[in-house]
Parts: sequence; structure tokens; C-alpha cells
Amino acid sequence: MLILKRFRFLFYLGLVVVFSLSVQITMPENTKSENINSETEKYGLIDKTGKYVVLPQFDYIDNFSEGLAFVVINNKSGYIDKTGKMVIPLQVDGGTSSFSEGLAAATIKGSNKLGYIDKTGNYVIKPKFDKAESFHEGVAAVVVNYKYGYINKLGNYVIQPQFEYSSRFEQDIAVVEVRHPHFHSQYGLIDKKGNYIVQPRFDQISHIDTYGPLDSLAEFKEGRMRVGMGGKICDMGGGVAGGKWGYIDQAGKLVISLKFDNVENFYNGRAIVFMSAPGFIDCDSRNAAKRGYINLSGEYIVTPKFDDAKNFSEGLAAVKIGKKWGYIDLSGKIVIPPQFSHDSQFSEGLVVASKNGLYGYIDKTGKFVIAPQFEEAGDFSEGLAATSKNGLCGYIDKTGKFVIAPQFEEAGDFSHGSANVTVNQKQGLIDKTGKYIIEPKFEGVWDFYEGLAQVRLNEKRGYIARTGKLITEIKFESARHFKGGVAIVSVK
Repeated sequence: MLILKRFRFLFYLGLVVVFSLSVQITMPENTKSENINSETEKYGLIDKTGKYVVLPQFDYIDNFSEGLAFVVINNKSGYIDKTGKMVIPLQVDGGTSSFSEGLAAATIKGSNKLGYIDKTGNYVIKPKFDKAESFHEGVAAVVVNYKYGYINKLGNYVIQPQFEYSSRFEQDIAVVEVRHPHFHSQYGLIDKKGNYIVQPRFDQISHIDTYGPLDSLAEFKEGRMRVGMGGKICDMGGGVAGGKWGYIDQAGKLVISLKFDNVENFYNGRAIVFMSAPGFIDCDSRNAAKRGYINLSGEYIVTPKFDDAKNFSEGLAAVKIGKKWGYIDLSGKIVIPPQFSHDSQFSEGLVVASKNGLYGYIDKTGKFVIAPQFEEAGDFSEGLAATSKNGLCGYIDKTGKFVIAPQFEEAGDFSHGSANVTVNQKQGLIDKTGKYIIEPKFEGVWDFYEGLAQVRLNEKRGYIARTGKLITEIKFESARHFKGGVAIVSVK
């Protein structure tokens, strides 16, 4: 039995589909949709009444951007508007990405080079790049002979190709990678003139993984960016061990020195930092290190002494000593001594806590206001919390009274007055009185977007309104959320 944190069926399958004809047409890398089988599935558009705006006829439709969507049919690409009008006609050469700032990267027949087209389909920047990113803040990163540089909308270089990697600009700052002798890479920050804000002297910057920068942005959190020197990159998700981390500001100044074994981003003026025993280097150092908190000046709020630590929520943060969790306040004082077997964040003034294998709720003094009596318990949301007794889920109020009796196999948090529940392995939605908005008869129920939610039955999908009325037949192979009054669907 499981308490669910609201159903969110997300498909992150960045699609790269290559057709074999006289040109390669590459799907936009930022696509988020179901797998495509262009031989049997055809894509179209529906409106919020369920009527087709565009009959299913395309092998692929990308999400709309700036009023246009990239489409592919019979190995030819073009762009349509939300009425289905072919604004840029299908052709063997053509767009390969969504429009951004009025331009889209595009190829030309018989060439692997990329340029940019406008919304009439005309090349305004001729294809000559090996890779071409979307425009952002007036410039785009491009690659020539394996080196990154930047162009403006006239196609002129504003920064010559010279970097091993470069991000898009965000607030006039971009991350760049420079490779030194012996293939040692370091990272820095540049402005739009190519001047270094931060010389490429850091081994890690912002987030990193085994393959280099994890973000594609110069990511400042509350005016600070994580930077590191030394150490080694561990397996995917393992981070960096053996190096030292600190923070720079947006002027590139090292405002918090490189003295921590690892650091997290700032959140509400505080950041979690890690310190291991002297000489200790291991890819599991995040687990072995002690955690503490610093302020934006780098001063300790709490010196590293916790075995684990979480961000603050409603003025308190969960910290772990040994195998037990407790809570500290914003000054770092332990206000609820470590005594619980798991951590959770305060929500609506209460937090889940366990005792003798059962769950209840404590307030910010650590006092149980709802006695431990539940097999499982979720956070309070909109005044109610999903809990379970005898293997079934129901909802309690803040007095601990069941306002919706245990009767569900699974139960999610309330959001906008409704919650997802499961009965006999079928999903539906209830309101805060426990009345069904949508009877539990579906294999899946998604969140609402623009007043409609996707539902799935017998591996097919359709759309339903908040009233529970089925807006479309459940007949689509794939379906995306409504955006701007239309949704992309596919049928066989």
C-alpha cells in the first residue's frame, strides 16, 4: 500500500529521430513526449471540445513555440500554426528545431550544416555550422570544427568559436569550457563580448556529472554559484570527491572560499555544506561527510556535525544524528531533538513523525498533536492529509479525525480541491468531502491543464473535465497536456 504524492505521469524521453533520405532531420532535443512510431502513428491537434483542429496526418508534431510547431511527414519537415495552416511548407530540407526569438535552426538538402530560417521559411543565416543552438538573449551558441562560439541574428560572430563547450546566455552570462594541455578542462564565465567574468580556472562549476556540466546555464541561486577545484568525478550521480568547493558572485568574485568538500545551492539565505575527516577521499563522501549550514557571507550558522541535513521549510530543517532525525530552527538551534526514524518537511504547521512503527504528526515544539496510529501518512495539503489504517487510505483533518474514511488502495495529496485515489487498481478523483468527481475506472489520471486532464484506459488516452465529463473518446495512442487551447494527440 502506498501513499501517493499526487499523480504526475511525466515523460522525459528527449527524442532524437533520424530519417534516412537525402537529409537528416533531427527532432528538437527539448521534446518531451511519448515514443514515436511514425510508421503506424499519426499526429494531429484537438481543441478543448475534443474536435480535430488538425486531422492526424503527421509523423511527428513538436510542441508549439512562438505560435508555430515543427512537423514531419514522409521525411519532409515544415511548420504549422494552431489552426493547422502550413505556414512553412514541407520540404526535404528545413527546420530542425522550435522557433526562438523569431528564428529556428535548419538544414539544407544534401548537407549536414545548420543555419537559421525565419517564420517565412527563408534562410536569414545560411547553413554553415556543425551544430546550432536556439537564440536566447539575442545570441546563439554554434559549433564549427568542434569549437563553440556565438553569433547574432545577422549571422555574424560576436564571439569566435574557441570553446570546448559553452552554455546559452542567461542574464548576459554564459558558462564556457576551455581544455588545457593533457586534456584537462576547466570552466569559467564570459559576457556577451567574450570577456571573461571568471577566468576558466575551476574544475567544477554549478552542477556537474561524469560528463561535465549538468546544467546548460550559468546558474546563480540567490546571487551565488557553486564552484570547485580538484578532486575526481565519480560515477553518474556520485558527484565530485576530494576537491574543495565554494561560491562566486555574479561579478565573478570568489565570495566564499574553496574550503568545503561539497556544497549545495542557497535556499532562503542558507546553504548546506559538507566536511569530511581530514585526508578522507571517497566517491561516497557525501554520505560520510558531516553537514552544516552557512549564510550568504559564508559564515557558519551551524558547523558541520550532522550526518544528513535538509533545506528549511516553514522555519525548520530536518537534521540527522546517527540514525535519528530531529529539527533545527533558523539560528541552528536544535528545537526538536533527533528521535525519529525518517525525515519530512513541515507543511501547514505539522510534520509526519513515527513512534513504535506507527505515524502521527508533531507541531513545531515536537509535541505529538495527532498520536502515532497510522501505518503510513502523507503531508497536509489544503487542510487534509492522506493516511492509512488496516491497509486502506483515507483523509484526516488537523485534529486527527477521519473526514474521509479509509477506503482507498492509494491516495494522493489534495490540489485545487481534488485528490487522486485508487480503488480496485483503478484511478479516479475525489473532492474534499470524499465525493467522486471522476469515478475510479481509469488506469491513469493526469493533472489538470487548462481545465482538462488526460485519462488512460486499455492503453488508450482521452481527456476529462473537472466535472468528470469525458470530453473526448478514449482513443489516442499518445496525448499531451493542453496548452494555448490545443493538445497534440496521436492515433494509429
